[in-house]
Amino acid sequence: MDRKEELAVGRRLLGHIDGRTTDLADDLFRNKVIAYSCRERARLERERLFRDHPIFMALGTRLARPGDYLTEDLAGLPVLLARGTDGTVRAFANICRHRGAPVAQGCGNARAFACPYHGWTYDLTGRLLGTTDKVAFAGLDLASHGLVPLPAAEKHGMIFVRPKPPRPGEVGAIDVDATLGVMAADMDALELDSYPIFSVDRITPRINWKFAIDTFLEGYHIPHLHRKTIGPYFIGNCGTFDAAGANGRMCVARTSIDAVRTLPEAERNYRPHVISVYQLFPNTIVIWQVDHIEIWRAFPHRDDPGRCDVEMTIYKPADSDRPDSYWEKNRDIAIRTVMEEDFPLGERMQVGFESGATDEVIYGRNEPSLVHFHRSIRAALGVAA
Repeated sequence: MDRKEELAVGRRLLGHIDGRTTDLADDLFRNKVIAYSCRERARLERERLFRDHPIFMALGTRLARPGDYLTEDLAGLPVLLARGTDGTVRAFANICRHRGAPVAQGCGNARAFACPYHGWTYDLTGRLLGTTDKVAFAGLDLASHGLVPLPAAEKHGMIFVRPKPPRPGEVGAIDVDATLGVMAADMDALELDSYPIFSVDRITPRINWKFAIDTFLEGYHIPHLHRKTIGPYFIGNCGTFDAAGANGRMCVARTSIDAVRTLPEAERNYRPHVISVYQLFPNTIVIWQVDHIEIWRAFPHRDDPGRCDVEMTIYKPADSDRPDSYWEKNRDIAIRTVMEEDFPLGERMQVGFESGATDEVIYGRNEPSLVHFHRSIRAALGVAA
């Protein structure tokens, strides 16, 4: 966020700390447990949230050089991202036009992609370069059998993809600023293109994908669930929330924020004392962790609403002289907090959702980011509950 917004958020946080308050939603919010356990709801989410909406994929620095690529399964659609020799990031369905095998796996750097099944080869723009056994495929129009392109865009150091091939005649371009809304200014201020990738971790917890996002959208649980890990460093149940269309920003204060009180407001630097949690609709959490960027993305399982795929990435500042052991410590804290505390409890909660013993969960007024997230989901799905 810019300096003016930083000061405004800092004042709000100090006011909440002094008044023992927090930003509040308009009312309690009740959510049916079927939102976490119903197969039909899960199908609707995959179709409307993970096909029609632009999905944040990575910071641009993850594909830093021409030829860098990565592959993912986006809720059932295999996707290939690659940076071309012209510097442009392009996205494709990772499906060979011959028999449907993926033409790339994992991540790396390549000049071309060769299908492992029969050796058909594609360049970084998705163009089919050639087939093996050319006699057998004589007459095949190579130009019309390239990899199926997907809309992709890069701005503010962020890469987005819409995982749905455009219909004939449809451009399907992604407007990143429109996708981010007023949050675009915050993303630009973070200078995300100056943070190279440090680590990537992936897990498949036994929870609905929305619970993985819920984990980051309230500070109410911090003094309780995380009392032995991050709890002592944060002021729990106290924060600010600002909506940006379907996106949102929640800011929570570290206990160190009291250090700014002795300074005139114009001289106060709140950045070392405030963690900003950005929820990018529908499935991404970007966390400004004072000296690095932590990103969590959750994707629904293609069949089971009670499972999801979660990726956690850490990006460190390019100009840092800190040793890798320092960033490894930050990675360890994130893993111990979320993967060893939040998600294991969530797995037990998922069992409760699927048991049929209760009909709903309740989000309090002190959880405005959580309320906004689920209201945005309902609006996008066109459902009342």
